[in-house]
Amino acid sequence: MVIATRITTGALGAALVLLVPATPAVSAGATGTSDSATATVGRLVLEPSSRGYQGELPVTITNPTDSYVSHVLITEPVAGSWRGTTSDEFCLVTVPKQFVRTFDCALPIGPGETYSVTARFEVLTRTRPYAMSAGGGQVAVQVGYDSPTTTTAAYRTVFRGTTGSLRHPRPYEPDASTRASIAVGEARLTRQADGRWAGWLPVTVRYRGDAPHSHLEVRAALPAGLDMEATDPADLPVFATGFVVPGGRFMAGEVRTFRVLVTAPAGTAPGTLGTGEFVLAPWYEGGDVPEATPRDNVATFPIEASGS
Repeated sequence: MVIATRITTGALGAALVLLVPATPAVSAGATGTSDSATATVGRLVLEPSSRGYQGELPVTITNPTDSYVSHVLITEPVAGSWRGTTSDEFCLVTVPKQFVRTFDCALPIGPGETYSVTARFEVLTRTRPYAMSAGGGQVAVQVGYDSPTTTTAAYRTVFRGTTGSLRHPRPYEPDASTRASIAVGEARLTRQADGRWAGWLPVTVRYRGDAPHSHLEVRAALPAGLDMEATDPADLPVFATGFVVPGGRFMAGEVRTFRVLVTAPAGTAPGTLGTGEFVLAPWYEGGDVPEATPRDNVATFPIEASGS
């Protein structure tokens, strides 16, 4: 099954393979020269909310040169935290480094122009009473195309504690491996008006940590002739070989229950139709994240066609 490829293509387009040349860092608010553009960034403050932490980072790009800015690359401070820009600029993910991603944003910045953009971030971890901090966030600006000149500006990221404090932050360290699990009930199919068989299969998925992930997908193995057609609630398309858990990314500790529609063709005799298997696979576009409890990611279930 190649669910991940389809989703990545639909959501982000083809990923750019772009490496930023190593250059000396330019401090936030630095003034550009005639052959460079600069990024002015402040501190990213992530506020506690009912769903982890959320925050916005204002960025101002100044281009005093005679050339166009070719790339503006924004690196997220925490793996999986990027949530686009407030004005929905078009940004593509570049080559990730240890799960932390950089996004190349197409910003129309001509010679002598200044452009402001606000990046959004979300960290789906449990909130703490104390402040936390994360490093690694930066904005890189490239001028020109053939031999671009690159300058960078780093920014600090602070998680506000639920007490309101930003003082004495402790380092934030997300889980290095996922801790997901799946439980499945029974698929009981009944005959439909057109002669087919159909029934809803209850599924429960848990996500106990805060390791980065883009979504959780379920890879399925069903007896020959059987199919899956939908989830409730509905989300992305469902295939006989699997589906994506509806609802997007999971908050640390979140439990999500939904149903999957299992079908059998007309002419199927009533009785036991066999056993299906679901394998839960957390997926992240920054690379495969190891699973701490792989035995909890597999569930089997009986499939029964009953009634006349």
